[in-house]
Amino acid sequence: MFCPRCGTEYREGVTRCADCDVELTADPPEPAAEPVPEWEELTTVLATSDATLIPVVKSLLEAEGIPCFARGEGLQEFMGLGRLGAGTNLVTGLVEIQVPKEREAEARALLAARDVPLPDESSFDDGSGGRS
Repeated sequence: MFCPRCGTEYREGVTRCADCDVELTADPPEPAAEPVPEWEELTTVLATSDATLIPVVKSLLEAEGIPCFARGEGLQEFMGLGRLGAGTNLVTGLVEIQVPKEREAEARALLAARDVPLPDESSFDDGSGGRS
């Protein structure tokens, strides 16, 4: 015998669920369907090769309740290539700090208010040796 509400199995002779106080059935209840995750559109608020800046920015955003994701962070040491030259992995590129699209303005304002040092793009070595 099974409780149709909570799924608890009882031995023969028991007619009501002790927890739910409902009539038991001979068949177990159907398993509940897993909820489908709701996908959020993410947008990049910072792209950097500075490994020391990534945890600081993530901490600032999370402290304000802004969920964030560091895209490419786990791949920086991919296949032993590490961070070469200006600190960017040649395979994966810059680490992108991403937040839900609806929180983008809030995240950018927070980073600006905290004077987060955004790297100057001209400081990255483009492989030209300084030649244009």
